[in-house]
Amino acid sequence: MKNGAPEIDTTLLRTLTVVAETRHFTQAAEKLNCVQSAVSMQIKRLEEIMQVRLFDRTNRQVKLTRDGEIALRYARRVLRLTDEAMAELGHEGVSGRVRLATTDMAICFVPAVLERFAQTHPLIEIELTCSLSRGALEARERGDADLAFVTQRCGRGGGKLVKKTPLVWVGAHHTDISKVTPLPLALFGPECIYRDAAIAALEEHAIPYRRAYESPSRSGLECAVKSGMALSVLPVENLGTELRDVSAGLPPLPEMKNYLFGLTAGRPPAVQAFAAAFTETLG
Repeated sequence: MKNGAPEIDTTLLRTLTVVAETRHFTQAAEKLNCVQSAVSMQIKRLEEIMQVRLFDRTNRQVKLTRDGEIALRYARRVLRLTDEAMAELGHEGVSGRVRLATTDMAICFVPAVLERFAQTHPLIEIELTCSLSRGALEARERGDADLAFVTQRCGRGGGKLVKKTPLVWVGAHHTDISKVTPLPLALFGPECIYRDAAIAALEEHAIPYRRAYESPSRSGLECAVKSGMALSVLPVENLGTELRDVSAGLPPLPEMKNYLFGLTAGRPPAVQAFAAAFTETLG
């Protein structure tokens, strides 16, 4: 203790974050590679240092108190800065592989992260796979990916919100079909938030439309839009030289959220370093 302020071991802070994520002491112990009693003792010790109750405990799960939510917010900040500092100072010796699963829509944000990360961590290999949000999340849950960067939670809890992006109506540069009735659309398949956002906006404003083209991939939608046969809905970052924003005169669209899953304590240094660079670059 210095100047009357207690010193807090970062191990206790990591335990706090994992218990908060799992909402269960036994599951937290499994993730931290220790026994449940050790987790309980660490949380008790942290509560004694902070002089607050961090969790309300029940037979089935634990829930953060208001003080616990405040402590968690600062714990995550301290751990992130600690991990970034360690990775930055020792980047020449940090090696390994990071497996990132992402989506067609979210991948437009990844190049900036990779460029920044390659400059500070040249020895770490990045393995990138692209699918739908559900597939990316399932890959992480199977252990086939370390991190999942997605546009939909697909019923999962957790995930860190790292990027918000406006949706826009997009069309081809060489033609304007935004006034065609019914409005021809190029859409993803059912259960897609982009598809739902487009249809909800048109129906709310009583604008007739038809599903002219459907594809499970962004490249398929862009092909239909570039041909001039349909409009689509995409994040503004997906606009390129062959696509333009045709939102003027069409209903406004919601902001979409992008989440990063896999930010748990005790991950390999390479994964921790990449996750820190990811949230720092996009945040």
